[in-house]
Amino acid sequence: MYRIFTILKDTPEKIPERVPRYIERILDDERNGFKFSEEQKKIRQRSYEENTEIKTFLNEMNSKYYNYSE
Repeated sequence: MYRIFTILKDTPEKIPERVPRYIERILDDERNGFKFSEEQKKIRQRSYEENTEIKTFLNEMNSKYYNYSE
């Protein structure tokens, strides 16, 4: 819990207001047996420090979920 408070202490006010809803959604997923796919697990394992070009990211998301094009 301390880590959460440390992260949130210097954020804009609207961010901490969203946290309870996010936690509720996570708990609902747990109760309903939500499981990440293997691909989602791989994506989640990426380091936040790992830089991704925005075009690369958009193309990757487009190819998986949408029909976005520039």
